[in-house]
Amino acid sequence: MDAIPQPQPPALSEEHPRQRVRFTYEKGEAIKFISHQDESRLWERTLRRADLPLLYKRGFNPQPHIQFAAPLGLGMTGVRELLDVAFSPPVPLDELSTRIREKLPPGVRLLNATEVPFKTVSPQSLTIGADYTILIYADAGEVSELELEAKIEAFLEKREVWRERERHGQRYSYNLRPLVLELRYTGFDAAAAEHRIFMRVQMRPGATGRPDELVDALGFDDYARTLRRERIYFSDCEEDQALFAAYPVISQDEISPERPRPRRKGRKRRRRSGAQPKADKQTNQPFAQKAADEFD
Repeated sequence: MDAIPQPQPPALSEEHPRQRVRFTYEKGEAIKFISHQDESRLWERTLRRADLPLLYKRGFNPQPHIQFAAPLGLGMTGVRELLDVAFSPPVPLDELSTRIREKLPPGVRLLNATEVPFKTVSPQSLTIGADYTILIYADAGEVSELELEAKIEAFLEKREVWRERERHGQRYSYNLRPLVLELRYTGFDAAAAEHRIFMRVQMRPGATGRPDELVDALGFDDYARTLRRERIYFSDCEEDQALFAAYPVISQDEISPERPRPRRKGRKRRRRSGAQPKADKQTNQPFAQKAADEFD
């Protein structure tokens, strides 16, 4: 008896035009406590409800081509977040924006939609830094400006602020201090009853300053507060490059020389004498190229 043929995803060719759109959106207070995974589901459901022609990856369990520039941590909001989505066939940008705005839930606001080359490098591999605002909710009498500025000054005077992270099931220490490029108190808003503190951190592979860990190191977790990302900087933008030329580039080895490496799965096989190693396309590809291949 002949085997029943399994359905296969349609082959993509020049006859099936594809489109990659970069959305700029705001993540507000109403959804700041959802996880990144839930935010990803939120966008996928919104795009489906808008009845847009999402382009799916090939495989046993196809997923839509959706890429975030830099996922936000739990409890954080974002003023200008970036998201790349692929469609086939293409849809006019005005129509895309209108249909998405009609289906977005409260707490998310679409700001802009721009078409980019389909095989452009993923924005996630181009990040170099980000600006955040720490909002501390308190009346002027509860937390004083002098108290907050003293904590900031004490942090900036240090050359080392050691924190712990976990990678591949192993805990390791890293120096947070060099990753904090700027930190300053910017004032008290009496109408909103909130103190505002500006921070600029490095955001590079293996050497990213996490704002939530900075808040904890400053001792601000004792106060009612929130974190708002104001802007992300990218290496392919001349304006961003010029701004960050004033700061040193901190490498992973500088802040965490004993960071654990990923363990190889399975038993290591011995290579026979004279045998040549097999070429591994995925291993030899740079990270940026791998990110771009997600849209193949």
